[in-house]
Amino acid sequence: ERTLVRYGDWTDLYRQRWTWDRVVRGSHNRVNCISACSWNLFVKENVVWREEQNAIYEASRPDVPDFNPRGCQKGCSYSDRMYDGSRLRHPLKRVGARGEGRWKRVSWEEAMDDIADHVIDTLRKEGPRSVYWDMGGGMTNGAAMVGLVRTIRLLDMTLLDIDSEVGDHHPGAAVTCGKITFSSSADDLFYSDLILIWGGNPAYTQIPNAHFITEARYKGARIVAITPDLNASGIHTDLWVPVKVGSDAALGLGMARVILEEDLYDAAFVREQTDLPLLVDPITQRFLRASDLEEGGAEDQFYVFDLEAREIRPASRTSLDLGGRRPALEGRYEARTLRGPVTVTPVFELLREQVEPYTAETTEELTGTPAKLVRSLARQIAKARSATILTQSNFSKFYHGMEMERAQFLVMALCGQFGKKGSGLNGFPMLSIDGNFPIGVAPPPLPDLGTFISMLRDGMGPEDDETEEMFYLRTMRELHEAGNFISSALLFHVHGGLAPLTGASRRWDPQLPRETEEYLQEAIDKGWQLAPPVPRIFFSAGGNILRRVRGYDRLYEGFLPKLDLMVTFDWHMSQTALHSDYVLPAAGWYERDDIVWATPLAPFTQATTKAVEPYAGSKTDWEFHYRLMEAIQKRAIARSETDFVDHAGDTRPLDDVFDDFSYWGQISAEDPEPLLKASLFITSNLGDTSWEELKEKGWARHTGLGRNPIAITNATDIEPDETITANTWHTDKKMPWPTLTRRMQFFIDHEFYLELGEQLPTHKGDLAIGGDYPLQMTGGHTRWSIHGSWRDHKLMLDLQRGEPAIFINRRDAMEREIADGERVEVRNDLGRFELVAKVSATVRPGQVIVYHAWEPFQFAGHKSHQVATPTPFNPIQMAGGYYHLQQFMTVGQPGMNDRGTRVEVSRLGHPSGDPATAGRE
Repeated sequence: ERTLVRYGDWTDLYRQRWTWDRVVRGSHNRVNCISACSWNLFVKENVVWREEQNAIYEASRPDVPDFNPRGCQKGCSYSDRMYDGSRLRHPLKRVGARGEGRWKRVSWEEAMDDIADHVIDTLRKEGPRSVYWDMGGGMTNGAAMVGLVRTIRLLDMTLLDIDSEVGDHHPGAAVTCGKITFSSSADDLFYSDLILIWGGNPAYTQIPNAHFITEARYKGARIVAITPDLNASGIHTDLWVPVKVGSDAALGLGMARVILEEDLYDAAFVREQTDLPLLVDPITQRFLRASDLEEGGAEDQFYVFDLEAREIRPASRTSLDLGGRRPALEGRYEARTLRGPVTVTPVFELLREQVEPYTAETTEELTGTPAKLVRSLARQIAKARSATILTQSNFSKFYHGMEMERAQFLVMALCGQFGKKGSGLNGFPMLSIDGNFPIGVAPPPLPDLGTFISMLRDGMGPEDDETEEMFYLRTMRELHEAGNFISSALLFHVHGGLAPLTGASRRWDPQLPRETEEYLQEAIDKGWQLAPPVPRIFFSAGGNILRRVRGYDRLYEGFLPKLDLMVTFDWHMSQTALHSDYVLPAAGWYERDDIVWATPLAPFTQATTKAVEPYAGSKTDWEFHYRLMEAIQKRAIARSETDFVDHAGDTRPLDDVFDDFSYWGQISAEDPEPLLKASLFITSNLGDTSWEELKEKGWARHTGLGRNPIAITNATDIEPDETITANTWHTDKKMPWPTLTRRMQFFIDHEFYLELGEQLPTHKGDLAIGGDYPLQMTGGHTRWSIHGSWRDHKLMLDLQRGEPAIFINRRDAMEREIADGERVEVRNDLGRFELVAKVSATVRPGQVIVYHAWEPFQFAGHKSHQVATPTPFNPIQMAGGYYHLQQFMTVGQPGMNDRGTRVEVSRLGHPSGDPATAGRE
């Protein structure tokens, strides 16, 4: 009931405007933002009126800058976004053709019952693995994730692993380090004296953390940007190093040659931490193994030549501590093998031969980077006290991106730039509380701390000479082998109609010895990759495949017709929602209690709390799963179809599946707080923080990595008064790396790598992916949205061109008679799309840029730039059966790509599309 307010003049109105009823802590979860900032939410008359940054983060140390302020323009505008016209208010059922836009409003109960009937039919007739869930990048550490995990576990369904599809899978990190999730904290940059922004644009994508770069610069650090275009991060550096699109591996190998040629490498680090001292047969290009020396010898025991003992000796598998040994880095030695004497040499010798062609002058030809600058930059990295590379999930979006990442790791490893404060090269940043997943998989009743510990100890633990890190990675691989996780890239290749794109690698890469399908079939036959089951039901609950997937337009005819049912659970009408059978309204981020996932960059777990009730008829993720499982049990009993057969051939019940889901009724639909309390109660790496304390403060700092597979690979101790430096367990504690050789591994003697000539890091030339066109299209994460969540938000559109735009160099625009702001057509052999031109001198000639996440409905004919991306699989990423080259969640799968796609741009209205023959209209 509103209170009657008596106003005097305009000042009273102004004062009344700046009042509120209460302040609540909040954040933005299920949006896939790595920053996770805490906000004060101001609530007035049950409306979130505005938000402000919760600037109470503490510094790690007195001599290091604190994390304040945290936040960005997206976060501070969400109180407007959550009430704009894009919000879904009620469940909608399709009544026309898919994509036609004809809907009928239905009740939640009607929708749930119908969806439940479809699910029961599919479970019993097609099998549970035909039901797919896509959560996109919408991770959470709270009730939303528990609901999803319990639904999938109890019904044996399939969850899409999208990392390789979106290009976040860091194949170079996986090959070199045996893992991809490791990162230092952003404030650790304060200890760097050389910061290389190489493969990222933190001014766009890490707005809350970017101030640490500036503060390090104030302290004396030298900032260098290595990019084709002079981007928003590059303009704030001491040096911009221009590089041709896709030539970064050549730059890395050129610098490696300088480092080796001038003896600038850190020999102690190379001997201890890398595989470069391990002995290889240069003829067969295989490591010398124990199986070569004795019958029944191990395939994973390798050897070095010890200069102190003057003999070939086994390399330790349990510790990187050399123990007085001095492995040779050069020379030729004779090994007495089962097949007779064999000459062997250290990998280091082969590396010298590998980089020999990459003189500074040749590197300049390949990269466009001046030879003088190649030499200077190599010397700076080698001589820096602590150098670090700021890279993000960029290079894995290139066809040959793995080699670009491997070259980066090579340069840093040669210079010993790992494990020191302010040094390193980050993989994918991930940190998590360790109490959430066990709650999701636990049988009822809701477990307490004692049950949780017994669950962990029940038949689990490192085997033989495994490290704890290796143990958790092995359990991840075993979990993946069960088949509940399937690569979305492979799903859309096999069942989505994308094979003519993803499987056409040889069309663009004619040097491939075999067709892509041959490599893939071999990988599937050998168990290296999992073949996806035929999809029948598809739940989009956090994802948006018809915006996200490269070549999404092929899914309309190749994927959607295979589905008996497609359900989208979202808070706004996305492109995927437009083509769904049901669209269900999701609660916003200020309308739920939940826990946000974290990263080491800002090692804080955040709470988002329910400031207001869910908008209109929307429901939280937890309640959505709750109502779905409730309906499945109800309809199964009503239909007398109370069981199904899972993928293993075992019979599972449906008449008590909801009872199990809700922990025998311990948790209600509307109040998941007991889950959050239990999750934090059993969490070991957030101190003694309770849910009540987290709600009140808004955040808590991590105190350790915990018992968590995605966090343990940071391989470092988190101290209360120190910045975080990744991988110190390897460099300080001498713990082996989780690779086949138990070292940072640059030589891979897998059969695919040998066949494709990639056993050592290499540069593979520019390919005309997309056709013979003069321009290379690149992209990046936009500054004005987190994926699609703000892409059509008026406030964010007001800060840019207001519609999709392509950045083009001024010279290229003049040659094509394109003026700034004109509509243009972009085309190649795959397709065409239209948007406006943004002419810029900061874009490299021959390069055009389209930033990601525009919804297709924002383009003419619903055709975005994704219709022109060939996205061919690189077969090298299908390799498996080689200890650390194995598929599991986020790792070891073929990736989709778009960077460097060839296109032409012309003014819209040229009938021929040929700017050379067209004139002004």
